Amino acid sequence: MAEVSTIQQSLASPDKRIGPVIVLLTLSFIIGSALRISLVVFYPFVALFIAVYYRFRLTASLIILIILAGLSWFLSLFEGFFLKYNVLSFFYMLPFLLLLFSDPAAKQNKQPAHLTLFIRCLTLIALINDVIGVAQIFYNPNSDDSFIGIYSEYSVSINGLMILNAVLFFYYFLCYRDKNTIVSLLLSVFFLGCAILGFYGAGLVVCTAAFILAFYRFQLTAIIKSFAIGLVSLATVSLVMMIVKPITFEYNVANLKKIISFDIKNGPRKLTSFYNYGISYPRDVKDFLFGSGPGTFNSRSAFMVGSPSYFQLFNFIKDEDKPYYFENYAYSLWNEKNTSKQLFLDGFRNQPFSSILAFMGEYGLIFTVCFFLLYYRYYRRVANVYYSSPNTSGSAVDFTFFKFLIILLPLLLLIDNYLEYPEIMLLLLLSIKLSHMALLNKTAGS
Repeated sequence: MAEVSTIQQSLASPDKRIGPVIVLLTLSFIIGSALRISLVVFYPFVALFIAVYYRFRLTASLIILIILAGLSWFLSLFEGFFLKYNVLSFFYMLPFLLLLFSDPAAKQNKQPAHLTLFIRCLTLIALINDVIGVAQIFYNPNSDDSFIGIYSEYSVSINGLMILNAVLFFYYFLCYRDKNTIVSLLLSVFFLGCAILGFYGAGLVVCTAAFILAFYRFQLTAIIKSFAIGLVSLATVSLVMMIVKPITFEYNVANLKKIISFDIKNGPRKLTSFYNYGISYPRDVKDFLFGSGPGTFNSRSAFMVGSPSYFQLFNFIKDEDKPYYFENYAYSLWNEKNTSKQLFLDGFRNQPFSSILAFMGEYGLIFTVCFFLLYYRYYRRVANVYYSSPNTSGSAVDFTFFKFLIILLPLLLLIDNYLEYPEIMLLLLLSIKLSHMALLNKTAGS
């Protein structure tokens, strides 16, 4: 029972260990319970606390991206002043950049295993959620959205809970491959089952893709194995859906058919939003390269401020004026008129949200390209740390977990505005940083 002994060791040395346990348990409870609502207000402060607590260092990558984001905002002022849209977008973007591109110290001075502690804390919260969620499914079997536990129905609801379970499944799966322990096997199977019970089709697809790519090697055998795993995973999920939630299965099949048979007038608004970007931004060189300004196109921030029917928690942030691109190419796809229609299959495919699309439109092509180049550069730096000492005990788990998260993050940003859901970003970004730190600890001096 490695997870039990880790907690016991942490509590046994209160001068060095009890602090991280309290911090990570608190963060886990905020991420995995109804307290996540508080992040709507405290997200930047929580991100700053994490950076200070772990003594993250500023990097050239972080500074470059902040400068480019600031330049996008400055140039947008010549077209109009949309302060609420801009401020709210920065409210989400700056903490995201800080946690992703700031660096942990090269030497951690034998700090406790924070990644292990964090996973154990998340496990505790997820178990509470999942046990209650399973009971909710039996209590209300006809609902697709009953699996919520103490996560609450606010915001991303079961989507976020599914992602949490998928992350835990992958970690324990790696632990099982590394140590071959029955506890890790049982936990991985349990969390995989609970991830499927969320019935979040798009999330399951991108998590499966990240799972496959995390082990991917450009070899014929690896390609065959990856393809086989993908088919088996898809067949398993489909079978479970057909048995437990046949209506949900039909819903996802119909969605796929609609996406495949795309047309501009009646096609999925998810794809139409990308089409709208393609026919609007390239017409203006400045907006295409530098963006129309933070929060002025297809971000959650734009809808929170500009839509009177969306996000009414804080009405004081509302603004009747709408930026040009938001009003004509995003809000037209998702407003109180067309979202009020109770249409069958009016789900994921008709939600025109994507953080990557918001990157390109609001912060510009230059920012987006630099972001992904620097993102890949960050991955390569961490990969080089691992490949310099690949046989260090436990380092394979840390690096493969890191790689899974690094792949999963942009996939999630592609399918929705997850950048602006702090509970999802804190889960992924903190896991990325703690796995990076764990790798540095284990390879130091090797």
